[in-house]
Amino acid sequence: MLNLVHRARLPEGAAGGGVPAVVMVHGWQGDEKVMGIFERTVPPGVAILTPRAPLEVAAGSYGWFIFEKGEASFQEGVEALAIFVRGLPGAYPIDPRRVLLMGFSQGAGMSYGLLTEAPDLVAGVAGLAGFLPDPLWPRLTPGRLAGKRVFMAHGTEDETVPVLMARSARKALAGAGAEVDYHEYEDVGHKLNAQGVRDLTHWLAAQVGGQA
Repeated sequence: MLNLVHRARLPEGAAGGGVPAVVMVHGWQGDEKVMGIFERTVPPGVAILTPRAPLEVAAGSYGWFIFEKGEASFQEGVEALAIFVRGLPGAYPIDPRRVLLMGFSQGAGMSYGLLTEAPDLVAGVAGLAGFLPDPLWPRLTPGRLAGKRVFMAHGTEDETVPVLMARSARKALAGAGAEVDYHEYEDVGHKLNAQGVRDLTHWLAAQVGGQA
């Protein structure tokens, strides 16, 4: 049994063999349902798993880590996500070599965290309106993310996560060897606009394909 409450959407015929998967990682005060707005960006033939973060920070609202509690809280969040992703092939007919993470805001930070801490578990990350949590910076050494693919989308008017944070994250991830596909959107706040949805859809199709 997997360690986190989650939603799962499996493609038809998935029982016949391992399929690629996108794990959608929600942000602060979200839950396993809020990432549903991005499901349309995932190609047919790809499994979608959406876990609920382990910390209930308000009634019906969840988070992966608490900033004020520092690195220990962050590491606990990363470990919870790692256990979930590591257990997926045993619970569902998923190819462990073709698992992508899609994270929004804190979920993007958590996705970058798992990519950095356990790159063998993740083929790539789509980070939406995200940031690099502080504990990751010293660990992004040259070559650590070689062969990993990262999509980044950020609005220039994001007041929750300023775009300068995304630009810095882009530089750090690329410096660690990741292949970064970076997009900024003018006059967009803490969300993904229509062009961002199109760019994300195109990137996902290029990474995991899926059945036509």
